Amino acid sequence: MTGIKAPNTLVLSYGDSLSLLLLWQKAFLLLPLWAIPLVPLVGLASRYMGSVAMDVGYSLLLCLFITYFLEDSLKRKIRIDDNNLFFGFRVVPIKDIISVEIPGNKSKLLPSCLAITSQSGGQLKLKLNGLSDRSIELLIAHLQSRNSAIKVSPVLNTLLKAGRAPQLPLVVPAQLRLSYDARPFIVESIAIFKHTAGKWMRFGPIVALLAMAPMWINWLSNLYFMFQPHEYGQAEQFAFHQFLTQCSAALGRVIYSIGSSTSTTLTAASHNPLVVGVLALWLAAMTFYMQRLLWKPNCLISDNNGLRLVMRMGALNIPFKKVQWSQVERLELQEGAQNAAKIHIERKDSKKLDLDLSAINVDERGLLLKRIETYVPDCQVGHQVTQSLMAKSDHSYTELWLQSLTQAPERKTLDPLEPGQMAADGRFEILRSLGVGGQGTAYLCRDTNNGESHSVVLKETILPVFVDPVVRRKALEGFEQEAKLLQSLNHPGVVQLVDYFVEDHRAYLVLEYLAGNYLRELVLQQGPLSELDRVIALARQMCTILTFLHDQGVIHRDFTPENLIVDSKDQLKLIDFNVAQQTLGGSQGTIVGKPAYMPPEQFRGKATTQSDIYAFGATLYYLLTGSDPDAISQSSPAAEMPTVSGSINEIVKICTALDLNKRYKSAAEILADLDSIADVDDIQIQSRQEVLNGG
Repeated sequence: MTGIKAPNTLVLSYGDSLSLLLLWQKAFLLLPLWAIPLVPLVGLASRYMGSVAMDVGYSLLLCLFITYFLEDSLKRKIRIDDNNLFFGFRVVPIKDIISVEIPGNKSKLLPSCLAITSQSGGQLKLKLNGLSDRSIELLIAHLQSRNSAIKVSPVLNTLLKAGRAPQLPLVVPAQLRLSYDARPFIVESIAIFKHTAGKWMRFGPIVALLAMAPMWINWLSNLYFMFQPHEYGQAEQFAFHQFLTQCSAALGRVIYSIGSSTSTTLTAASHNPLVVGVLALWLAAMTFYMQRLLWKPNCLISDNNGLRLVMRMGALNIPFKKVQWSQVERLELQEGAQNAAKIHIERKDSKKLDLDLSAINVDERGLLLKRIETYVPDCQVGHQVTQSLMAKSDHSYTELWLQSLTQAPERKTLDPLEPGQMAADGRFEILRSLGVGGQGTAYLCRDTNNGESHSVVLKETILPVFVDPVVRRKALEGFEQEAKLLQSLNHPGVVQLVDYFVEDHRAYLVLEYLAGNYLRELVLQQGPLSELDRVIALARQMCTILTFLHDQGVIHRDFTPENLIVDSKDQLKLIDFNVAQQTLGGSQGTIVGKPAYMPPEQFRGKATTQSDIYAFGATLYYLLTGSDPDAISQSSPAAEMPTVSGSINEIVKICTALDLNKRYKSAAEILADLDSIADVDDIQIQSRQEVLNGG
């Protein structure tokens, strides 16, 4: 996975509903409202200056209003490339911009516009109600990434931060209605329509202006001669009027020709019985399909009694499924058809209710989780259910770049965070430090998001401050790569990402809190593991994790005892994907990992999925002997601990073979040999060793 690059050209929508309405008004009448009383006065004044003046005045008005309309259309978008900002007909060089601020206005209590000031003293003013908070953030980030000297008003940063603050209900009502979009086709169709409509709203007025040309030409000429009714026909003698009339007539003929031929074709087809029959069958099939598509619940109601799925039609609620809180026994996350996740609610009477996770609005999932915790605190709720219902932010690289750039060039503090300090604008309370590494510190924190409180881990990465922007950009790209990779991995053996953010020139991953010990700590406390069943159980879990990662095209590259956590039930979780890479698009030539757990090809910067298998064998060696293996060597735990089973010893030797051709090709092969230990002892493993050795 390669880093996401900042876009070379940024295009932002601009304008509110009123400005859009006025643009469409000009598309039909050409004239802005303020110009309607002006045209007759210009016509009257031109009359006293002679016929030539009347022709020139009429032509100038037409050119003026067409130009005004085109500029207004262009102002629907703000375009910024590496060097310039384009708005309407204005071009502002980015290198000349010195500040982005909110100008003061004593007559207005609230700010109304955003001012971009250049070195020459010129200002480009943009109305705040014409830009979304997201657009303002992207605008500032893009400008500052091209010109780091641009100053941003603190008032503007405060406004943006206030806009990002989540708005939570003060009192949760007794009956909670959550939107439930079980009809993705409808939702996707609306999204496609909005996307298409957005483009139409930009080019539609221009098309409408051309189509309505005969009307506004006549409208303008009538206004121009309003005070000279006896000269209404004189406009037809004006050269510019004749030119526009001829162009309009030619366009009308083309449109009429296309419409006429289309109408003739459709009329002929309607008299063909075969076409009519096929059309009737298609309409019947579409009617049946739409009926099935639409007859689905669209609302999830939660009250004191339980959960209900209903289809709301005005004031009418048509019931579909329901479950009483007293009947709920277990909730778990299951993969449905086409990898669609479902929340499986198991009842005490063995019946079930499945909720499509994708149908529940992301912003409302936290409310559903709070209901579950309130009304069924003792039921078994799967960890994946909790994680899936917790609010997650889908940050982009641009957002991270923005957060990093809009901060002061110096850190507020160089010291690690102390217990009691808050992070992420008061969301996380630091409880204690879990450990210190070369890039930062890991903290145990209390997450208070959505009014809840649960433990999470903040993994800190300190970002470079006084360096070239390219270096800083690469640091952020590396951080986002790990975050995006973790976000894409959903497996019980992989640590789950909750959120990530940048603050005070430090990047933080918010991870689930795992109560347990690292495998290295486990061996240091208890000594080498001597129970064969326990070793095999842990080895099987490691193989399952590696199989999942490799199926996803991910190479961990640091599969070591320090990065595997085991809980009180001997369940393993893999952490730290800082150096992980994807087999497609992953960078080659980088040497990362711990020497005792790295195979020769990884030292050469050419790690493969078999490199993780080598690290697995080295980790198994450590569990069995309590010592790290020798670097770049084939490990044999039986040579260190004679009590080690011959079967396990052979598995470790095959895993750590220096020659890739003599090493296991996949974790699935290791699983097969682990299963064979209980069935046929050493026979299959020794046979595999002979095959790999060419014997």
